Amino acid sequence: MTNRSDVTAHTQERRLSELIIDLLPMREAVTIDDLYEGLARSVMNTLKVDACLVSCLDEDRNVLRDVAASVVPPAELNTLAQEYVLDDFPATKAAIEALETVEVSTSDPSASPEERAFLAEQGYSRLLILGFMIEDEVKGTVEAYRIEDRPFRADDPEHVRLLVEFATNSYARIRTATKLEEHYTKTIEALTSALEARDPYTQAHTGRIRDLATAIALALRVPRHVRDAVHFGALLHDVGKIGIADSILQKPGPLNEAEWDIMRRHPEIGVRMLRGIDFLAPALDVVMYHHERWDGSGYPSGLRGDAIPLAARIVAVCDAFDAMTTDRPYRKALSIDQALDELAGVAGTQLDPRCALLLVEVVRSVGLEDLHERFVRYAT
Repeated sequence: MTNRSDVTAHTQERRLSELIIDLLPMREAVTIDDLYEGLARSVMNTLKVDACLVSCLDEDRNVLRDVAASVVPPAELNTLAQEYVLDDFPATKAAIEALETVEVSTSDPSASPEERAFLAEQGYSRLLILGFMIEDEVKGTVEAYRIEDRPFRADDPEHVRLLVEFATNSYARIRTATKLEEHYTKTIEALTSALEARDPYTQAHTGRIRDLATAIALALRVPRHVRDAVHFGALLHDVGKIGIADSILQKPGPLNEAEWDIMRRHPEIGVRMLRGIDFLAPALDVVMYHHERWDGSGYPSGLRGDAIPLAARIVAVCDAFDAMTTDRPYRKALSIDQALDELAGVAGTQLDPRCALLLVEVVRSVGLEDLHERFVRYAT
């Protein structure tokens, strides 16, 4: 006959095994943003909750800001990163200041009315808040949400603490890796600077596209590997133009057909330049296919619809928008509104309709300033 202590030990052993598996999203993290995403996913998986949100404190402004999240549909959290004045949420403030856990239920009249109202507004019934600190540098909260008003287990706070401790241990490693990535980024910037120096009308073009494409990728909640492709691909999408003659690249008017034949080679030139550089491998699909069209009339391969890699479709939309809103030797830039109308007009023919219409919606509702920093990063 199995006694209760054996059952308890087995349950604890099983939960520990699950916890080890749930660390995987953080073990794979290569940036601090990845780490926060991984933490959100790990907490959601471990506690079997409907959603998890990681937020960081801006101590100078006394504001808590959404950073990363993970959800199980139909549960939902904000797409745009929200900021909350900490003094407006006393239970959250207490959790951060004491680095403790606070449990809130919409059915508990003794719970913080501010947090109860927020929960109800978001469509949840129960919330577990854990305040954390990483290396005396970062303060914030991990918030686990349940739609059902069911109490958390007595050991749930400890499991969250273990996950936060793992994140803390990973933080220093990732900061070191981030410094290495900065060296890679400088290499990329050197390549793009060489191109932009030859074409004054494209100066800062790649940086703008990177930021805009990153924002659209975040709004679409694409997987991390697609975001990596967007990030590097946006910076390098036109690098093959280094191999195009100045007489064509800097021509002050429209190209003739022979010149277009040469210009259309720049995706393949770019891929040949970058192939074999391992850390730039995610960019290759974008470099090769960012001039493909949704209706199949693009180049170099005439790909159609979903056959075009998603990262290339995202960058193509942002590239088109930036080109329309930038002066060229042969035409003046369109206004933002005119460019957005043009994008909407070619959605479903030249451009992926989902990506194009999302860009239109995002720019019209949010604007362009610091857009890539305005979205919560969702673990997928």
